[in-house]
Amino acid sequence: MQFGYRIIRPSDVGTQTVNFAQISLWRKADWGVSDGDRGVRDAIGMAKACRQRGIRTVYHPLEYPLTGELGPGTIEVMRRLAAASDLGVIIHDEGGENSGRLSGPDAVQYGVNVRALSRICPISIENSYNSGDITWFWERFVVPMPDAVSITLDIGHLELAGIDSVEFVRTLSDVLVSRIQFVHMHHHDGNSSAWVKDHQPLVPGCREIEALRILRERKKGLWVIVELDASEEGMGESIALLEQELAGTG
Repeated sequence: MQFGYRIIRPSDVGTQTVNFAQISLWRKADWGVSDGDRGVRDAIGMAKACRQRGIRTVYHPLEYPLTGELGPGTIEVMRRLAAASDLGVIIHDEGGENSGRLSGPDAVQYGVNVRALSRICPISIENSYNSGDITWFWERFVVPMPDAVSITLDIGHLELAGIDSVEFVRTLSDVLVSRIQFVHMHHHDGNSSAWVKDHQPLVPGCREIEALRILRERKKGLWVIVELDASEEGMGESIALLEQELAGTG
């Protein structure tokens, strides 16, 4: 099991003593980080800086859909990113009209684009849009795909959606467990007024850590990302807590 952290800004590189990182970037951001084309260029620069330090990287572009009129632009962005990161790209699940399942031409477009991207670099699909229906989504858009397409399980998003993450991991099918590569770790503290409700530092005894413990027993070789803001308190403490509670595991 590998522990990593999330990088948002160039100044985040090397702030944690781990050997891999997720580089998050936004298509549009209005809260003090670069976005758009500058965000892409900064993200590529961060990957190069990580490589110089021996840190492996995976990209996580946010608000870059594979469907609709923005789809072609997303593909071009991911082609640029793929050339700089050795662990590939994490993308989100997507939905259809009226908050329903992805279907029709959009489902076809999503599948075609995932398959095309998997020929360029590894692709991993995370539960974000609808964690309550994510097993269907993974069965539809991961299981039939090449091995280069994997699952990113965001345990905090499960808790935010009102799903018991421990029970979810315990009962997830062997087929889906076998496709999990990355795990996003952060704590949902139940504070409905928080801006990002589930992206809080991990705490001892939280259900998210217990879910990861059970998943670790079912799948070896996981890449675990503490998905907090590296510039704020809690990142180092959360990594240390995971290392303490899950040390010496595969």
